[in-house]
Amino acid sequence: MDYDASLFDESIFDDSSLSELPSTSLDGFVDGNDRIDCLLAAGNISDVPDLRVWCQSLPADSYGQVFIEVFSPIQIEPLQTPPGVGVTWICREQLGDPTLPGIGLPQGQALKTAVDAWLCEWYRTEYGAERHFTLWMGARSNEVMHTYWKSLERQVTSASGDPRR
Repeated sequence: MDYDASLFDESIFDDSSLSELPSTSLDGFVDGNDRIDCLLAAGNISDVPDLRVWCQSLPADSYGQVFIEVFSPIQIEPLQTPPGVGVTWICREQLGDPTLPGIGLPQGQALKTAVDAWLCEWYRTEYGAERHFTLWMGARSNEVMHTYWKSLERQVTSASGDPRR
């Protein structure tokens, strides 16, 4: 288990309603193969119960990253994952303007930045590689993440599948 209250610097709102949208999983990120080489899960504090169940279902040899956005470090709680899966708690309160304590970054902004950076490192730069990804998409009630996930779903399901477009 790896706990890390990370600092990340740092949409268009689309037509969908954001209330009560379930977290979803996009399996077989590259070509639907049953083998998972790498996984990414991202959500906020409200997703922790579902993430807990999902992490318990992962194979022991899983490799990847879980990002969870919270407001304050007091919200961090243990999350059991396989040894190869890291957990990064992104605390919005610590990322805001230091002259305005208790404000923090807007919800979803830091999580989107973390997910996008991870995808740039692990997915977008490896296009065409024989890697297979699983993506667990939470924080769907947040407009920033909802829009981001919809955009990402369009990217990976497009005809060419080339995420660099």
